[in-house]
Amino acid sequence: MSTTASTRKPVTDWPTAISIAAVAISLTVAIHEGVHALTCLGVGGDLLEYSALYTSCDSSTTLQAKLVAGSAPAYNLLAGVLLWLALRTVRRAASETRFFLWLFMLMNLCYGTGYLMFSGVANVGDLAVVIDGWQPGWLWRVLMTAVGTASFIAFVWGALRELGRMIGGEGDEQIRRANRLCLLSYVTSFVVVLSAGLFCPYGLSSLPVTAGISAVLGALSPLLWMVRWFRAASFPKAARPPLEIRRRWGWMAGAAVVVSSYVLILGRTLYF
Repeated sequence: MSTTASTRKPVTDWPTAISIAAVAISLTVAIHEGVHALTCLGVGGDLLEYSALYTSCDSSTTLQAKLVAGSAPAYNLLAGVLLWLALRTVRRAASETRFFLWLFMLMNLCYGTGYLMFSGVANVGDLAVVIDGWQPGWLWRVLMTAVGTASFIAFVWGALRELGRMIGGEGDEQIRRANRLCLLSYVTSFVVVLSAGLFCPYGLSSLPVTAGISAVLGALSPLLWMVRWFRAASFPKAARPPLEIRRRWGWMAGAAVVVSSYVLILGRTLYF
C-alpha cells in the first residue's frame, strides 16, 4: 500500500450516515408496530389505531391480547438474526449497504431483547402482557430479566465482532470512526422518534410517546457505550481498507421519503 493511500483520511459523509440511521430507526419502529397491527387482524382482534409509536387493538380474549403483544418482540429477534445472516453474505456490497444492515440488525436485536429486560424489571411493556396471569409472577419476571440481559449482552458482543470484520482501518482512527458513527446513529434515532411524537394526537407527554422514546433511548443505548468494549483484543479487527460512507444521494432521497412518511403519516396515526 502506498504512503498516500495509507495516510489518507477515510471518507465519512455525515448527511449520508444520518440518512442511513434515520431509515434504519424508522423501519425498526414502524415495522415493530406494524407487526402488532397485522397480528391483531390475524387473530381476529379489532384494530383501532396504527401509529408511529403504538398500536391499539381491541382483543376479545386474553389469548388474542397476548399474541398481539408478543408478536413484535418475537419479530424483532427473528429479523435481527436474518439480518445477521444477510450481513455475513454481502461482504462485497457497498459500504453504505453493509453499515445499514449492521445498524438495522443491531436495532432489531436490541429491541427484542430489550423488551425482555424491560418487561421483566418494570413489569410493563409488550412481554409483561404476555406473562400477565402466569404464576408465580415473580419467577417469570426474574427469568425474563435474566434471559433478556444475557441475550442483550450476547447480541451486542456479536454485533461488535461483525463491526470488527467490516470497519477496516487501524489504530485510534478506527475506534474514533466507529464511535462517531454509533453516536450519530443514536442521536439520529432519538430525533426521528421525537419528531414522530410531536404529531401524536395524545400529546408529547402522553404514555405512547414517552414509552416510545424510552424504548429507543434504552434499547439503543449500546450505541453510546459499546465502542469502549470494541477496543479490547477480544474483538479482532480485520485488516482491510476502512469502511467509508460516501455521498449517496439515493440514501438521502430514500431517507426523505421514509422518514417523512413515518413522522408525518404514522406520527399522526392511522385510524380504522
